Amino acid sequence: MGEIYMSRLAELRKGKDLTQRNLADLVGVDPSTIRNWERDRGGIETFVRVAKLCEVLECSPSDLFRVEDATND
Repeated sequence: MGEIYMSRLAELRKGKDLTQRNLADLVGVDPSTIRNWERDRGGIETFVRVAKLCEVLECSPSDLFRVEDATND
C-alpha cells in the first residue's frame, strides 16, 4: 500500500504562534497558499520530494539551495 503524507504545517505554525497571514508574509506567498498547504492541496508533492532528497543526501532543506545577493549587480 502507498504512503499517505499529511501536512504538519498548521501544527508547526500554531506552535510558533503565527497566523496564516503572518506566515505567508514571512515566506512571501499569498495566505491562500498557506491554507492549501495546510489542507494537503497544491504543493505537498514538492515537500515530500524535498524531504526524500534530504533523507538520501543526509542534509537539511536549506542545504539544497544557495542564496545570492541580487543587489550587488
